Amino acid sequence: MSKPRTIGELMAVAPTSCCAVASRESRSAWLAQKRERWGRTPTEFLTRYNPDVQRLCAVNVERCFTGDAPTLRDARQAYSAEVAESWLDVQLTDLVAFCGVSKDGFADVVVPLIAVISDNFGHLKLSELMLFFQQFKAGKYGRFYGSVDPMVITTALQEFLRFRAERLAVIEREHRRAQQKKQDAERAERAKRGEYLTYEEWEEIRWLYNM
Repeated sequence: MSKPRTIGELMAVAPTSCCAVASRESRSAWLAQKRERWGRTPTEFLTRYNPDVQRLCAVNVERCFTGDAPTLRDARQAYSAEVAESWLDVQLTDLVAFCGVSKDGFADVVVPLIAVISDNFGHLKLSELMLFFQQFKAGKYGRFYGSVDPMVITTALQEFLRFRAERLAVIEREHRRAQQKKQDAERAERAKRGEYLTYEEWEEIRWLYNM
């Protein structure tokens, strides 16, 4: 009598559904297409989204939220976890250098800090994170005292999420307003061209809809 297999063993030999294969292939094709925009290689990617870009993010706030920059999770999938973590490491090191605080102990907290940011804020786009770092440098989210305090950064990120939600709400309202204005203009133009029935014309043909 054969020994019952564990769930892990059964999963290892279970057939892969066509839908799952198609989904993975579609995702792979999407990531390959995006790498053409984000950087074909990890080096190109890290160069394109280096800390110097933070200044551009600060003067194009709406673009940070609505643009096509990858999220931190996208970067992990498109390149690797190591590449995404290296990107965060570079951004954090740049922040610490700008703030001029002691780097004593930074090496001990940077790895767990990267993990916390990746796990809790991985849905943010790199452009949004770079905007956050630039705003932090501008004094919007407090400061360090003597040495790097990871809680200052994570607390600041929570505040940034509130700022992000407010700006996205404004962007969405403006988008809906613009769409409504466009629809109203199109409706007025069609009415001007006589494409809409007058009340009298509708009364004449209404009986057709009651047959």
